Amino acid sequence: MMQFKEAIASERTALIFLLKLLILLCVVKTIFFIYNYQNNLGWEINSSREALRIFSWAVYYDLVCVALCALPFLLMTLLPIKNRVLLSVAAACSISLIVLTLILNIADIFYFPFHRQRADADLFYVLRNPFKNSGAVVWWILAGMVVFAILSATYFWKQYRLQMKAQQNAAPFLFSSLICCVVVASLFIGQSKKIIPTRPLTDVSSLQLPLTQNSLHSFLYSVYRSRESVIPQQQYMTSAEQADLFSPYKSNVRVANLPKNIVLFIMESVPYEFFDSSSKYKPLLPFLDSLKNHATYYNNAFSYSYSSNKGITAMLTGLPTITDIPLYHSSFANINKTDIGKLLEKRNYRSSFFIGDNYDDFGFAKCCNWTGIQHYYCMQDVPGYKKMEKHTMGLQDEYVLDFMQQQLQKTAQPFFATQYNISTHYPNDLTAAFALQTRNLSLPPAMKSMMYYDACLQSFFKQASIQPWYQNTVFLFCSDHWARPDPDHTTDDMVNSFRIPILVFEPGSNERRTVTNLVSQFDIMNTVLAYAGIKDSITSYGTSLLDAADTNRIVFTKINTAVYQAIDKNYVLGFNAEEGKALYCYEYKTDTARRSNLIKINNPSTALLDKTLKAFLQTASHQYLHKN
Repeated sequence: MMQFKEAIASERTALIFLLKLLILLCVVKTIFFIYNYQNNLGWEINSSREALRIFSWAVYYDLVCVALCALPFLLMTLLPIKNRVLLSVAAACSISLIVLTLILNIADIFYFPFHRQRADADLFYVLRNPFKNSGAVVWWILAGMVVFAILSATYFWKQYRLQMKAQQNAAPFLFSSLICCVVVASLFIGQSKKIIPTRPLTDVSSLQLPLTQNSLHSFLYSVYRSRESVIPQQQYMTSAEQADLFSPYKSNVRVANLPKNIVLFIMESVPYEFFDSSSKYKPLLPFLDSLKNHATYYNNAFSYSYSSNKGITAMLTGLPTITDIPLYHSSFANINKTDIGKLLEKRNYRSSFFIGDNYDDFGFAKCCNWTGIQHYYCMQDVPGYKKMEKHTMGLQDEYVLDFMQQQLQKTAQPFFATQYNISTHYPNDLTAAFALQTRNLSLPPAMKSMMYYDACLQSFFKQASIQPWYQNTVFLFCSDHWARPDPDHTTDDMVNSFRIPILVFEPGSNERRTVTNLVSQFDIMNTVLAYAGIKDSITSYGTSLLDAADTNRIVFTKINTAVYQAIDKNYVLGFNAEEGKALYCYEYKTDTARRSNLIKINNPSTALLDKTLKAFLQTASHQYLHKN
C-alpha cells in the first residue's frame, strides 16, 4: 500500500495536469451548453436523472479525449532509455492533439447552430469557402484562432517541461499511462460500441446528444469512417417486403406534352416561415408573394437534412446522403443513379448551373460534373466580377442573375438551368444600396437578405418575361435546407426545422394552387424530368410533383450521423440507424412540445412509419454497397 501511495505521489505532476485538462474541457462544454441553450429548447432536460445521464456521458467522452491526447507523451516515458529529444517530440504530439481538441470544441460552440451536430469530416469541404472572399470579421476570427493556438501551445509546452523535469530522475509515469490506456481501451471493449459517438442515444435524446460528445472524438471517428457508409447494412426485412414498402426505381406517370425549358432556383437557407403569411417572420416579398398568386405552392414540403451539400444532392439526384462527407466526394460516388444532365442531353437539352461562389466551393463543380450538367458558371465567369459587390460567400445575387439572363439568351431551347443563390446564406451580407434602403427596418439579417433576393428575382423576371423562351418555361423554387429566420428568438424542432418552401410557376398556365400534401426535396429531379417529357425508369427516392398527390405520403429526414426520421401527416418517428431501433414517436400537430413519446404504444401508424423507415434505410445502404 505504501508503495502504491509513493507511486501516486511520484506522478502527482502528471495526474494534476490530466485533471486540469478534464476540467478545461468541462468548462468549454458548459459554455457550449449555455450558448446553445435557448435555441435547443433548454436541451429538453426535465429531471435530475436526465441531467446525470448527460453529465456522465459528457465526462466520459471528455476523459477519453484527455487520455488520447496525453498518451503519446506518457507512453514515451515508459521507455527504458531516457531521451530528451524523443520526449520533446512526444510532448509536441500531445500538445498538438490538445490544441486541436480545444479549437474543435470551442469552434463547435458557435458552429453548432448551423451544422446542428458536432464536428465531422465535412469540415474539410466547407472550411476554405469563407476565407476565399471574406470580410474583416472572418480574418479576425482566423487571426484569433492562430493566436489562441500559439498561446495554448506555449502554455502546454511549459506544463510538459515540468513533467519532463519531474520524470527525469523518477520512475516512469506508469500509473498515469495505465489509467489513460484503460480509458481509451474502454471505447473498444465489450458490446456497447462506445467508439461510436452516437452511443449515448441509448440514454439521452437526439437533441441532448451533442452535450455528451466531444468534438475531437466525433471528428476523428468521422474521418475514419469517411470512406464508409455510415449506416450499417441491416436486413430488417426480406427484399420483397422492402420493395413493397419502398422502391427507388420510379417512372413518371404525368409528363409535359411538349418539353419545356426548366429553371430551378435553389434558395440558400430559406425557411418555410418566409413564405408563410401567418408567421411573424414573414418578410415583405413583393415579387415572390405576387408569384404565389399565379403558381402552385407546396406548404408541406420537407428538406432531407440541415446541410447544403446534402440538399443539392437530394434535388439533383433524388438520392439520400448517408455518408458524413458529401456523396460526390465519397468513395460511393460511383453509386447507381440517374444522371439528370446526361438524361436531358439525350432529349437535346442544354444544361447549366450558376452560382456566385468561387470555383468549386463546397465541391459544387464536382457535383455538377457528377450529375452530367454541361456548364458550370461561378463568380470568376462573370465579366468584371472583381469590381462588383461581394457577399462573404461570393458574388451578390443580382450580378449572377444578370449574367445568367445573358447566358440564357444565347442558349438554344430546350434548356435546364439552375441558379444557387448565396445572399441568404449567413452572415446575410447586403449590398451597400440595399443596406441603406433597409437601414430603418428592425428585422433580423436573414429576413433582410431574403428581401434583397426577392428584389433580385423581380429584376430577373422583368427581363426574362420579354424573352422568346419565357412562355415555354417552368420555374421551380426549392430551399436547400431550413435555417432559423431569427437566430435570437427561434429554436430547432424535429419537424419544423425541416420545413421548406417549394413553388412551381408556369407562365403559360397562370394557375394559383396550394398543395397541402407532404412533398420532399427528393421530388425535384423527378419533376424536372417530367417537365422534359421523360417517363423513363428513374432511380430516385422522390416522386414527380406532376403525379397524383399521395395523401398518405411519408417523407424522410436526417437529424445527424445516426438518427433518421419518417414523417407523415400526423406523426414523426426517430430511428437510430447505428443501433437499428426506434427512439421516439410524437403526434407533432397536437403535441407541439414533443412531450408524449408514443414509441412504446401499439399504434398502426407508428408501426407503419417504423417499417417504412427501415425499408428506406435498407434500400439506401444496399444501394451504396452494391452498385448493381
